[in-house]
Amino acid sequence: MEVREMVEKLKKYVWFVDRCSECGACVSTCAKNILKFTNGSGHPIQETIEKNIGLTHIIADTCFFCEKPCEDSCPRLKDWDLGPTIQKTLVTTELPDGNVVNALIVSSLRRKLIDGAILWDIDSDSFRPVPRIVVDEEYVLKSRGYQHLWYPILAVLNDAIYKERLKKIAVVGPPCVVQAVRSILTSTNSKLKMYRDSIRLIIGFFCDGAYTQQLVDEIVDRFDVKPYEINTISVDLRNKLMRIVLQNVLVKGIKMSEVRKYMKKGCAHCTDFAAEWADISTGKIDFEGTLVITRTPVGQKCLEYALMEKMLRVLQVTVGMDELQKLILDKERRKRVQEIDSTLSSILNSLAAREYNEEIVKMLKSLRR
Repeated sequence: MEVREMVEKLKKYVWFVDRCSECGACVSTCAKNILKFTNGSGHPIQETIEKNIGLTHIIADTCFFCEKPCEDSCPRLKDWDLGPTIQKTLVTTELPDGNVVNALIVSSLRRKLIDGAILWDIDSDSFRPVPRIVVDEEYVLKSRGYQHLWYPILAVLNDAIYKERLKKIAVVGPPCVVQAVRSILTSTNSKLKMYRDSIRLIIGFFCDGAYTQQLVDEIVDRFDVKPYEINTISVDLRNKLMRIVLQNVLVKGIKMSEVRKYMKKGCAHCTDFAAEWADISTGKIDFEGTLVITRTPVGQKCLEYALMEKMLRVLQVTVGMDELQKLILDKERRKRVQEIDSTLSSILNSLAAREYNEEIVKMLKSLRR
């Protein structure tokens, strides 16, 4: 029995062409709760519901009459330009781990800008990324933050809203997560209203790509250490090095070119380095401190609260952007991959329709550039 699948657009233009960011937005927003993540799939899997009625075997069309919240929340089904910028500030924090994001979250909690946050953390034994829904600063400060390892963090949105009953959530993540949340906030889809009403702040961090757990396996094998001996993983983009700090404070380094093979496939299609559509973006480039870019009024308020609470200290207000601009342009070159994707999709559509399209020939010729 042929079934019209509502996720056909996601499958065709995102999942089956390795464009999925694995952000988890579609899993949370699926009105029928039939999208799930499985290990190693690279994208969500749609559950199939089958029933036998008498002698007839039926595959249920669970997406019938759905308003497609999964599509409206997917960042890969939209084109993204450069986002707004209000202010660029170089800051530092007195927190022991130097985590500026944690400083922003703590001050926002104190000032009641938010009532909880979805953060990144690490399981100490396996050094696997895990999501944390935090509602007080004690647990924020215990978080070890983003370690360049991937988890579909937006898959826990429903837990934050329906289990924790949070009304003013901060979401922290790299550009793809930021774009997914911004897609939800700007959508008019009625199925996404609960999410629009519950998310108050988006904190983004600069990102050149996220890695699978194979990266940890590489570190363990290369340096003959146990996963629990790893303290932090950071990326030095200027020197193109990945730095691994161990619990004994020894620092190891791996050339970025040697670990690119462990980067998620979907990252090859992302052209946003500086989390352009966050309320506030943060990251280290070539500065002594951390660069903070406020992009919306709520992001500006978030920074002001952190300064008022003395969680952050300003090092420099006017910051040279040459190094940042170089990294932004480097990542924007991935648009070439998107052009090729678009051409291949058009070819497949044309072949499926058994039509000859002169425009396809023009597009193929353009790829010679």
